[in-house]
Amino acid sequence: MAIFPEPMVPKFKRPFTKEQAWQGLTWPNYYNGVGLGGLFVIEDWMFYKSSPPYSVPNLQLKTNSNTDQLAWSEALLQEGSLEKAYATLDCHLRNFYSDRALDELAEFGINAVRIAVGYWAFDDPELYPGDPWIHPPSNMGEFGNYGVNPDGFITPGTGLLTDLVVKLWNRNMKVVLDMHALPGCSTPHQSYAGMDCEDKAPNFWAGAAADGVSGGHRVQRDSSDPKTWAQIYGRITLERVVPWIKFIEEEMPGAILGYELLNEPDLNAGDASADEVRDASVGLGALVTSCLGPELASYIFVGVSYASQNYKTTDMAQDYNGLYGEYKDHFYTDIHHYYAWAGCLDEGSKTFSLQCSCESNTLGSQHENEDGDWAGFMKVGVFQAGWRFYVGEWSAHNGPATACQNNLPTIDQARALWRSQKFNYLTQYMQYSSRAPNGLSSFVGDFYWNGRMGYNWNADPAVCAPDTSTEHYADYSSWDWSLLRLIELGIAQPLSQLDWTPSTLADHKASTCSGDLQVHCDQREMLAVRSTEPQIFVSTAGGETEASSVLSSDFGHKLRMPLLGIPSRFATAVAASLMVLLVVVLFVPIARRQDLAPEANATRRGVSEEQHLLDDPQDKILATE
Repeated sequence: MAIFPEPMVPKFKRPFTKEQAWQGLTWPNYYNGVGLGGLFVIEDWMFYKSSPPYSVPNLQLKTNSNTDQLAWSEALLQEGSLEKAYATLDCHLRNFYSDRALDELAEFGINAVRIAVGYWAFDDPELYPGDPWIHPPSNMGEFGNYGVNPDGFITPGTGLLTDLVVKLWNRNMKVVLDMHALPGCSTPHQSYAGMDCEDKAPNFWAGAAADGVSGGHRVQRDSSDPKTWAQIYGRITLERVVPWIKFIEEEMPGAILGYELLNEPDLNAGDASADEVRDASVGLGALVTSCLGPELASYIFVGVSYASQNYKTTDMAQDYNGLYGEYKDHFYTDIHHYYAWAGCLDEGSKTFSLQCSCESNTLGSQHENEDGDWAGFMKVGVFQAGWRFYVGEWSAHNGPATACQNNLPTIDQARALWRSQKFNYLTQYMQYSSRAPNGLSSFVGDFYWNGRMGYNWNADPAVCAPDTSTEHYADYSSWDWSLLRLIELGIAQPLSQLDWTPSTLADHKASTCSGDLQVHCDQREMLAVRSTEPQIFVSTAGGETEASSVLSSDFGHKLRMPLLGIPSRFATAVAASLMVLLVVVLFVPIARRQDLAPEANATRRGVSEEQHLLDDPQDKILATE
C-alpha cells in the first residue's frame, strides 16, 4: 500500500474572497483557472534572460538556450554537493509561487488551478526494485524524501505537491493534476516533456525502458526486464497517482478536480500510432475511473489531451461515441487554444481580427471552424451532446502582432487578446448551457497559461527570489504569458469589475470584439515611411476605434531590415554579409541542419526574437501549447 508524507502546511480553509463568491453566484460551476507551470516541470523559455549573468543551476538561462528538467537535474548534480542540488530544487518548489502570489490569484477570482507535474514526483524505489536509483531517498534529515531516480531526475517525492494542494485548498482553489512529462518522453524536442528526445524508439511510445531514451539518454533500468516506458507510466498512474489522489481527498475533501493523464502527446511528430495514443489517453482513463471508485469518479474527472498526428480529434470524438461512450460523465477534453503563432489572421491586410477571437469556434458563427482541432470535436457533435470540455491553456500573447515592435508585447495588444478570448470562453459556457447532465454546461472553464514567468528568478538557495514576475518586465518578450503581470498592469480584470454577467455579456461585445491588431508589419513599408509610427487599432470603451503606438517609448524606433529583424542602420553592411552566408549555407551538410532542429523547436511557447518574422504562420499549428 502506498504511503505518502503528511502535509506540513496547516489546513485552514478561508472564506471565499469577494471575487470568488461573486463568481460562484454569477457564473456557477465555471472554473476561472490558471496553470501553475514552471514549478514541478521547468520549461526553458519561461526562464530566459536577455543579459548576464547566466546560470543553469540557478535557472537564469540565456535566451534561446535549450534546458529541460533532466538537463537542470544534471547541472545541479554536476555543480556541487547532493545536498546543494536538493536545496536548490527545494528553494524553487517552495517559493516560485509564493503565498503572496497565491493570495493575489485568489483575490482576482481564481477558483481552480492546473498544476503541471512530471512522473518523477510519483516515482518510487518500491515500484521496480530491480531498477537501481542513482541516489535513493535517505528518509533522514531535511531532504530525506529527495532522491535521484533511475532516469536521472531529482525528485522531491509527493510531499511538496501535497503542501501546495493544501495552500490552494485553504484559498478555495481546486486542482487539476496535469501530468505534463511522462517516463520515456512522449513528445520530441519540447522542454515540457522533461527531456529532449527524438521522434523514434526508444521513447514513451515504443522500445524497452532499459534501452534508455532516444537522443542519447541512458538510464538505470533492469536490462532483464522488457517493460516499456508506457507500462512504467501505467503502474505509476494506478499504484501511485490514484492512491495519492485518494490520500488527498481523505485529507481535504473536494481538493482534486481532475487528473489529466498526458499533455499534448506526440506533438508535431508521427511516431505514435493511433492505438498507442488511444491506449495512453482514453484507454488508461477508463482504468483510472475504475480505480477511483464510484464516489470519487463522480466528481473527479479524467482530463484528455490531444496533439498526435495519427490520433486526430475526430478519431477521439468518435471513440467517445463508440468504445468509450459509458465515460461521458468522466472524460473531460482539454482544448489548448493559442494565437501565439497563428489564427484569426488576414494576411492580405496584415491584421488580426478581434471579432474572430471573440467568436472562434462558437456555434453558428462565421468563425465556427477557426481552430481546426477544436472543430473536429464539434463536427462529430460530442460537446453539443454533453461531453464536457475546458480550455486548459490559452494566452494573451500574439506573436504576429508583437512582430510589429521587435517581438515585444504592448499593453494594448495584451488587453485586447485577454478580453476577447475571455469573452469567447464565457460565451462558450453560455451556449453549451444545459447540454451536460443536471442542467449544467458542457463547457466548464478556462485556465490561463501561465501563472508567472521566471525571467527574473534566481533559484540559488541563498537568494530564492523574487516571488513574482511583476518586476522588470518591459524588455522581456514573453511577459504577457504571466497572469500575475497582467493583473498587476490592470490588463486582466476581475469579471465583476468588467460587469460581465450572463445577462450583460452581450452588451460588451462591441467594445470587446471590434477592431483589428496590426500583424506581420511590412518592414519595407516601414522603411518607406520612417516618420510614421506603425499603428495598432484597438477598441475603446465606447466601442470606437482609435490608433495607439505599438513601439515602446522605452526602446525607441528600432526599424528592422525586412525578414531578418536587423536594425536598419546595419542593413547595408549585413546585406553583403548575407551573400557570403548564403553560399556557406548551401554547402552545410544536411545532417548538420537536422542537428539544429531541436533548437528550432525548443522555444515553442516563448517565441524567439526573430521567429515571428521568419516563420510562415500557415506552418504553425493553431491550438497547441
